[in-house]
Amino acid sequence: MNRSFVRFAAAALGLVLSASAVAAAPKFQMPFPCKQVWHGNTREDHSPKLAVDLSRANGEGDRVVAAAKGTVSKVRNLGNRSYGKYVVVDHGGGWSTLYAHLNSYSVKVGDRLEQGQALGAVGNTGTSFGAHLHHEQLLNGALQKIKFDGRGIHYYDGRDRYTDYKSANRCP
Repeated sequence: MNRSFVRFAAAALGLVLSASAVAAAPKFQMPFPCKQVWHGNTREDHSPKLAVDLSRANGEGDRVVAAAKGTVSKVRNLGNRSYGKYVVVDHGGGWSTLYAHLNSYSVKVGDRLEQGQALGAVGNTGTSFGAHLHHEQLLNGALQKIKFDGRGIHYYDGRDRYTDYKSANRCP
């Protein structure tokens, strides 16, 4: 069999698998209760680049909820390093979400969460400079562009600015 055809077929199959995995993504919602408005911030020097920091005035201690149904796969406290207190939720199909810099968490590994169910509170732990929620959406461990309610968020475009987002998580 022609080697270039085999490489082409393998690459095409990889694209098909990737497209089906993306199509199977949960319909993530903002990780906050219904109708709350939060400022989303992305920066050129943000690490990791596709994450978003969500904050609002007097937000410290506010409830953080599951962006989609899933099972808690990680609960960690790194102290004053990195993410500080954080939770990871596995949504199946290779999809997971990460919630970092929490003030506290109210879940343990193995807990099953419904979309909108509380998992912790906004904090200022780890290497954080002010209370906020650092949020990531991952597919097989690789960061993906964040979507809330099926719409992509605004990413850094040369201007360091905030974009407001209104939660539709578990709205009646």
